[in-house]
Amino acid sequence: MAKKIGQLSLSKFADLYADNFVSNDFFVADEKQLLSLSEFPYRSDGYIIGICTRGTARVEVNLQVYEAVPDAMLLATPFHVLRIYNASADFLCRFLVFSKAFLTENNGNSHFLETFGYFKNTSIPVIYPDNADARMILDVYLLMKQKIERQDHPYRLEISRSILTTLLYEVQSVYEKQHTIIKAKQTRKQELNVLFQDLVFQHYKEHRTVQYYADALFVSPKHLTETIKDVTGRTAGEWIDDAVILEAKVLLRNNDISIANVAADIHFPDQSTFGKYFKKHTGMSPSDFRVVSGN
Repeated sequence: MAKKIGQLSLSKFADLYADNFVSNDFFVADEKQLLSLSEFPYRSDGYIIGICTRGTARVEVNLQVYEAVPDAMLLATPFHVLRIYNASADFLCRFLVFSKAFLTENNGNSHFLETFGYFKNTSIPVIYPDNADARMILDVYLLMKQKIERQDHPYRLEISRSILTTLLYEVQSVYEKQHTIIKAKQTRKQELNVLFQDLVFQHYKEHRTVQYYADALFVSPKHLTETIKDVTGRTAGEWIDDAVILEAKVLLRNNDISIANVAADIHFPDQSTFGKYFKKHTGMSPSDFRVVSGN
């Protein structure tokens, strides 16, 4: 079994799954099982575009749970914390992973990726295109895979980058269609929940009070808590605490970061305060969690 990894670098990701390298910043994987990443949350330092081709699983992205079914797409960034679990024995997906540097290396616009709606902090990370759109995305993916396999082609890197750019625009078209459908179905309470969730994952390191988020959303703490509870079954405070704990778990699984530095990174005044907070919400100390998670 692969080592349980909290921060999954491109090189570690590639060691586990890459079929063909184009460069150290880009690879594709063809119908692989992601079960070695299933037990603990992790964050990749690359961008991921994946599509389920067979079977089912649950995909947790920043504490939100989505169903992975055939044709479902994962659109993840280094901002997202991921976990894949409850996978069926036949669960397979195709995916590619790339760094921001790979796309912007010969592009004058260093913010090129931010022009795609699905790579923004507020994006929906799992979408469900219809079969025709999913087939179209897979066709582009397979074309890219075919071009990558030409190891001796002098412009393999440039062609790969060009097809990846094409894929990004095709995904944007599918995403916009899906996003319009989702937005049309949202109630006002659901809209408030989406805004709240987005804010939490932007500011949980610095702000852990419901009051802060209520003020930012121009509602009362009571209204925010009741609305979030009604939509999700959990209170606003629980979502905030869970976001903090999730980040702490990812950081703690990296032995290069001391527990004191983990506490500082999440803006706790000291290691002791962080330890009490972590134990209150997980039932174990930060050091015990490191042992349990295999680090």
